[in-house]
Amino acid sequence: MRTLWASTPILTLPLLARCDRMLGLHSSSLVFNTYYVTRSFDINLILLEGFLRLTHSRRALGLFRRLVLAWAMLRFDIFNYFYDRGLMLSDGRYGIHPEELDLLHKSGKRLYTYAYGADVRMRELTLKLGQPNLCEGCPTPGKFCVCTTEMHASSIDRLKGRTTAQLAMGDMVAYVPGCRDLHYWPIDATKLIASPPTYQPGEILKVAHAPNHGHFKGTRLLIEAIDRLVKEGEKIELVSVQGVPNKKVIELFGESHVVADQFVAGFHGYTALEAMAMAKPVLCFLRDDHMMIDPATCPIVNTRPDEVYDVLRRCLRGEIDLTAVGMAGRRYVEKHYSLPAVAARLGRLYCETADLPQDLQASLMKQVGEFANTRT
Repeated sequence: MRTLWASTPILTLPLLARCDRMLGLHSSSLVFNTYYVTRSFDINLILLEGFLRLTHSRRALGLFRRLVLAWAMLRFDIFNYFYDRGLMLSDGRYGIHPEELDLLHKSGKRLYTYAYGADVRMRELTLKLGQPNLCEGCPTPGKFCVCTTEMHASSIDRLKGRTTAQLAMGDMVAYVPGCRDLHYWPIDATKLIASPPTYQPGEILKVAHAPNHGHFKGTRLLIEAIDRLVKEGEKIELVSVQGVPNKKVIELFGESHVVADQFVAGFHGYTALEAMAMAKPVLCFLRDDHMMIDPATCPIVNTRPDEVYDVLRRCLRGEIDLTAVGMAGRRYVEKHYSLPAVAARLGRLYCETADLPQDLQASLMKQVGEFANTRT
């Protein structure tokens, strides 16, 4: 059984393919372009894609994508996409091309769709969440996300009857009716050194922040709180980076005492998990308990937008045991977001939904059981 993870070039894509390989499946990640965060994908067609975009028409590019799809359909049994695109060129700004959906469905391929945020976020529904929310401060509605009800419906409705399962997690569940709530952000904790802070009151408190879009992360709120504390004579420093490779973000976290994630969305981001894997305490606004995979043990310091100043002040005074919070974060990630933990969830998902041969299902469930025994 072969699985493909494509083609949105986000950081977790190659890690998800690794999770499938841990289950004993043959799996690859494939992209046509990359972001600055990482280029570490199993199949990276950026050079071919870039050449065609520069020298040929969209028709030629479309033919290239169809050839890639034809090759993939010969090679893979399970296709894992995000909601914004597949292998063929999208017929709109967001959405898997309807023809690709039909081809996969009629060929008996299993198709799973996952959300990363912007590919499902609809303005009308987001505003109904109450304050704060990601849309109320958006500087350019329609630029960053699906946004409109019509575009969201066009992207989601076409999937009806054509997917094996639709997945989402955290705040994204609200935008995908009937989806499975499954946390699919894997962290390779073995590559991240757990270095809990040794901060003592009176030292300079270093606060790390790595926003991709500051207006969506509540960066302004963090800056205002730190500026206020500095004016009051407190020793606190904001260390922030943006638009840099993931390696630089990890280095920043390693040099800091506290990581400020986001204060608007109501759910933690992937960088929060990376910070926790490094045993760094994380500040983040969590709207509801059901956003977390295990709210009873989640060590994130829940920080509403109007509490950023107060929480930082408590950190400065030693009222929050940053070392204990950091170590709890490492344990939390190892238990719930390590590669074996996510692989186990994917294995159960395939067994429950993919109509697999009995021998393969038995093999998968055996491996899932071994992962569970290892974590306990």
